[in-house]
Amino acid sequence: MAQSTAAETAWISWLRVIAIAAVVTIHTVGGNAVVPDARETLTGQVAIVLDIAGIFAVPVFVMLSGATMLDPARYSTPGEFLRKRLTRLVPAIIFWHVWYFALITWVLNNPLPLDVVLRRTINGNLFTALYFFWIVLGLSVVAPVLIPFVRERGRSGALAAGSVAALMTSITVATAVFRGGGGSFVQTAFTWWIPYLGFFLLGYGLRGVILRGPRLVLATIAMLGCAALLSWQWRNPAAPALLNEIAPVSYYGLGVLIYSCLVYLTFQGLIQPDGPLRFATGERAVRWGRLLGDATLGVFALHLTVLLFLRRADVIGGAEPASTSGTAMLVRVAVVLVVTYAIILAGRQVPGLRRLL
Repeated sequence: MAQSTAAETAWISWLRVIAIAAVVTIHTVGGNAVVPDARETLTGQVAIVLDIAGIFAVPVFVMLSGATMLDPARYSTPGEFLRKRLTRLVPAIIFWHVWYFALITWVLNNPLPLDVVLRRTINGNLFTALYFFWIVLGLSVVAPVLIPFVRERGRSGALAAGSVAALMTSITVATAVFRGGGGSFVQTAFTWWIPYLGFFLLGYGLRGVILRGPRLVLATIAMLGCAALLSWQWRNPAAPALLNEIAPVSYYGLGVLIYSCLVYLTFQGLIQPDGPLRFATGERAVRWGRLLGDATLGVFALHLTVLLFLRRADVIGGAEPASTSGTAMLVRVAVVLVVTYAIILAGRQVPGLRRLL
């Protein structure tokens, strides 16, 4: 792959920012989206759309990791690659698991036996969303095996292999009812990455596929259409049972696979020096994008804490997971995102904290 300029790769940082905003939104509006009568109220309908429209976040994060991590031009040796990745990830994994253990014990006043803590940690569910660390760690460990393949086969090889791997996951889910078996995968700290391998390879395979003109317009329309369809389908009694069986609204579902790829391609095309969002590729915008994009892992880890304390303070939208009004729900999203970013950006200026945040 030819050397890209900062303006040409600005989309990677900005898409990370968009994805983390989607993560924060999902976890903040989720309480309103799951109430029994959500589809019968405007607040509930808005919550569902915001919640499900953001479902691309984790798959796209994985794709962006693949776009950068699998680049042979940035690869030296397996030992050097793993040293850099593990030095970045392992301290953060330990820190945030200790952080949420302390939160559970002393803030939520729910002390857990050591065996329960260890079991939840190994299963990747000590606290909501911590499993993402295990996905990234697992993919980092297998990346040195994939990079030589990518170097030899190029972007087209990564695209083909990624498509096969992603479809195998989606087909496994789609045939669950027919097979009479489960549609879920073994999910432990050691296996969380497996269903995301396809997204990882697709991230590199689709990097550089710049849509312009009518193709970009069509991709944007298709992306918005997928968001609308998935939002309508999710937990909707009116949705056909067959659709829910073969393409459930989940990270492993076919619809989410297509939607995530469309989000990836659309914003890669929009945020280009000659694209509709070219303002995001200016020198100052690139610096801001890099600053905010590099902080997304810390925001991912901390925002649940900020949301918890905001609810306990009972100042915006009440103390329950569901906000008391639509306005309060939207304000709560904005406050959680801004406060979390402010804390992480400040913390990253402190020597020794950067690798944890």
